[in-house]
Amino acid sequence: MLPLPGGDRATLIAHREGRAEIGLADDCVVLYIHGWSDYFFQSHVAQFWADHGAAFYAVDLRGYGRSIDFDDPEVRPGYIEDLTEYDDELEAAMAIIEAEHPGSRLILAGHSTGGLIVSLWADRHPGRISALVLNSPWLEFQLSSATRKFITPLLQWRSRRSADSPLKVNLPNFYSQSVFQSHGRLPYDIRLKPAESFPVYPAWLAAVFAGHEAVEQGLSIDVPVLVQMSTMSMRQSTYTEEMSTADIVLNVDLLAQRAPSLGSEVVIHRIKGAMHDVFLSSRHVQGAAFAGIDRFLAGYL
Repeated sequence: MLPLPGGDRATLIAHREGRAEIGLADDCVVLYIHGWSDYFFQSHVAQFWADHGAAFYAVDLRGYGRSIDFDDPEVRPGYIEDLTEYDDELEAAMAIIEAEHPGSRLILAGHSTGGLIVSLWADRHPGRISALVLNSPWLEFQLSSATRKFITPLLQWRSRRSADSPLKVNLPNFYSQSVFQSHGRLPYDIRLKPAESFPVYPAWLAAVFAGHEAVEQGLSIDVPVLVQMSTMSMRQSTYTEEMSTADIVLNVDLLAQRAPSLGSEVVIHRIKGAMHDVFLSSRHVQGAAFAGIDRFLAGYL
């Protein structure tokens, strides 16, 4: 457990087995941050990095995954009012990493909301990392930036008026069904990654929108960035099998438009048939994504 200010806690996960002595990333440490209503369970991703010689760590942020206190009747999973508060988790994890791997180069990796969090952190902390690897990062609201700007004042008003009341958002379990379709079974604990998602609070969404606004204004990340995502998004009112070959959570065309705003060296890798979490896609799609990371490491690190 990572103790945090205010009595909160997060969880640091370390991959300890099968690390190659020589590889494209043998002097690197990877720190991975999960997405919204999510936690770290992608052991095959950890093993990929270990096969390349990297040490691998992941954080279950406060209020997520292994860090949730299910005995607390007032728990609000995933709730935060400012994404910069996650600096506490990142700094605590990095202190342990530096102690265990002094002098190693650090690669930050993030999926979805985690990709937004690490992008904003990297912009505020130049010189601390060597690369950023993003998996379908949530860089813009799914509908449009104009819709986001219109909604933001309403969210701020609602959070002041009734901060403890979640928004009435109906999120069907299509993503869980699509993962099941791709794998034959769900590869994660449904209690820690619920099919219908965590409750969405207005203050939390306003914090995410503030991150989107910062990306739109332009970040100055000083290291190479790899952004991987699907070639296609899909939004339907009923489930179809094609949802296992598309991003049914975010608008990937908007993500691709936003990605160059991260910094001066951004590689965009769009992968046909990929799901929202690229590494929960079918095996051949995962292979294409891993090959993209190989090219990035060889070319930039």
